[in-house]
Amino acid sequence: MKKTLAIIIGIQGSGKSTFYRKYLANDFVRVNLDTLVTREREWTLVEECIKQGKSFAIDNTNPTWYVRAKYILYALYNGYRVVGYYFDSDLQECIKRNNLRVGKERIPEEAIIKTFKQVQKPDYKEGFDELYLVTNDGKNMSVSEWTYD
Repeated sequence: MKKTLAIIIGIQGSGKSTFYRKYLANDFVRVNLDTLVTREREWTLVEECIKQGKSFAIDNTNPTWYVRAKYILYALYNGYRVVGYYFDSDLQECIKRNNLRVGKERIPEEAIIKTFKQVQKPDYKEGFDELYLVTNDGKNMSVSEWTYD
């Protein structure tokens, strides 16, 4: 498999980390701000993956083209292919799922709403080689080819 950057895009509670564990964990190093805590640590891990030629997944909300651009450009410059997974999510369902979380895993509702308002659908023009739509009804996830223009 060619070295790949996977960018997971979606609001909190949409199932991004579950998707990572279910579909990507065997082949991709997880880069996640919740676990790495600082952007400096996050970027150090990205650089280490690139240096070692490992595939990696950015498991953050990645709501805008601007947030995604630094990862995409760096990966493309280093010969990676770039794949995006966009979670088309219902805000109220994500808030309900979030309310089931405990401790630090529960995100303030205002933060989820703010991210929801920021989300921009990805576009091939950003540098993606492949894009996929992910839907999650809380029990099952389905992945389909991107059909948006």
